[in-house]
Amino acid sequence: MGTTSETILARGRVKEAAKEPTSLLHDFTAQQHSNVFMRAFSFGTNQLPTTAEKESQLADRVLLVDDIGLIFQLREREHKVVAKSGDLEKWVSGQVVRKGVRRVQATRELLSSYTSLSIVNAFGQRMTVTPSKADRLVGIVIYRVPPKSRPFRAARFKQYRNGGFVHILRDTDYFEICQHFVTPAELVEYFAFRRDILLGWDPPSTAVSETALIGQYLLEDFSSPPNSSLERAARSRGGATASEFSFVLDNLAAELSTHDEEEEDDEEDDPHYDETASHHDATTHSYEILTELALLGWYDLRALKQQIRTALEAVRANRFEQPLRIISTRRRCGFLIVPLMREFLERSLEALDSLAMASKHELDLKRQVGIGMWQSSEFVDVEWVFLEGDNPPNPALDQRLARSYPFRRASERRMPPIFT
Repeated sequence: MGTTSETILARGRVKEAAKEPTSLLHDFTAQQHSNVFMRAFSFGTNQLPTTAEKESQLADRVLLVDDIGLIFQLREREHKVVAKSGDLEKWVSGQVVRKGVRRVQATRELLSSYTSLSIVNAFGQRMTVTPSKADRLVGIVIYRVPPKSRPFRAARFKQYRNGGFVHILRDTDYFEICQHFVTPAELVEYFAFRRDILLGWDPPSTAVSETALIGQYLLEDFSSPPNSSLERAARSRGGATASEFSFVLDNLAAELSTHDEEEEDDEEDDPHYDETASHHDATTHSYEILTELALLGWYDLRALKQQIRTALEAVRANRFEQPLRIISTRRRCGFLIVPLMREFLERSLEALDSLAMASKHELDLKRQVGIGMWQSSEFVDVEWVFLEGDNPPNPALDQRLARSYPFRRASERRMPPIFT
């Protein structure tokens, strides 16, 4: 039997099948999985309590964090369909704009009927979300046509008489946007700019590429008409995922994944395992930190990225650097980055905790995220701390700060636009 099998394989050659192009759903899911905010705060609409009939009329996915969110609907043209003249325009008009937008609107209406929802995210962890202000959620219809399709005209948005607005995007344009804007707040801010530009200028003026709109936004040119020459600004910027910020996000994503694996082990070892209590204890601070990061807009995130880069350079060079701080404009949450030299590693966690507490107290902040960085091997270690609550009088701490002030003096400044 084995000899026969070997003979057959020796006689013939196995022809490798041509690689099938991946679907839009596959690529969209992969992009969502690569972004820790999407994995943590988005979910499929099949989790929404509704009837089977209404479920088929909903959009594909929703992201909700605090009071902002996005609704995603995917539409893909079959690759094997032979397009005749005008077919692509008809397909976009009917399947993408009319049906896609209808599903986004139906999802908005359904979400507005809930006070809270219990959902399971892509980490497999259960969360409670509050879909407040569902009418303000950003609606996006993403579509894909077969490669090498002939050029065709397509709508870039749909606006209703009641003011409702839905963005219409080619898949390549959406994925380019995701290369520049990582946090949900960044995405919401960019789509608000995109809406204003598309509504504020006539169609001939807005007939520019998405790259040009991204470049215009990065240059903070919010009043000029769109111009194709602004594409250069988007291309000259490496993209948000190329920064040191991605290193920090990967660290936080690894912590969330580790919590999930530890929870599974505990459940197997203990027949009386309390899933709710253990899950809450293990992941609460990670999600609170991730929420504060998710709500950082473009300006705040640029400042935080610069400080993270400075801290990492100091740690890798074993150079002394004072703690770095910013305060988010949206939530008045403080971010403290503490880079430590190798000789202070024994007191690293103690230093992070005490400095985070001192910074929160001095600036009178309700929330404080502390990020500690140090290097004990070839890799940089990152530790987190999250503090929340009021700041009662603390004369002893005030005296210590007056006697030995550990921070840079606080200042406010507006960061310049990017250089092109």
